[in-house]
Amino acid sequence: GKVKDATHESRKFFISHSSEDRTIVNGFVKEILKIGCGFKDCDIFCTLDPTVIRTGDDFRLKIVENLRECDYILLFISENYVKSEICQNEMGAAWALDKRTLPFVLPGITFKQMGFLNVVKQGASITDKSKLDEFYNEVCSFYEIKQDWINFNKSKDSFIDFINERNKSIGKIVIG
Repeated sequence: GKVKDATHESRKFFISHSSEDRTIVNGFVKEILKIGCGFKDCDIFCTLDPTVIRTGDDFRLKIVENLRECDYILLFISENYVKSEICQNEMGAAWALDKRTLPFVLPGITFKQMGFLNVVKQGASITDKSKLDEFYNEVCSFYEIKQDWINFNKSKDSFIDFINERNKSIGKIVIG
């Protein structure tokens, strides 16, 4: 009951990511979108969720349908993302559809490596607390969600701790 939505019939986020980055993306969905912001599974289209595309469905049609229906497209850009043809297609579709697109750069990649987006879109590091606060503030305003900064800050800190621990275990350094 945390999400009050008088102006939007539905809420929808499209998560564009490489399946190789599933750990970070799942952490963001859980800690930031679900726990921190109060969104539900039905508000989030992420192909990591095995229930969003049924066996026998044409995944391309599901991707296009959900890109068209979403309010926000979140791009999780990594080295894996840049190398993925599907991810590059999703990025191009986001640009062509003129949706609110927020590029988040994962650890290990620079803003310059974002591709054509770095020329026109301001990217944010996934571990930048102020950018996560900016994201929270924007979606709360857009969906008329009553802000709960105490809960969001706990979730944000948990997510960043998770990223830092993950990267320590694989030998990457994170600045956040």
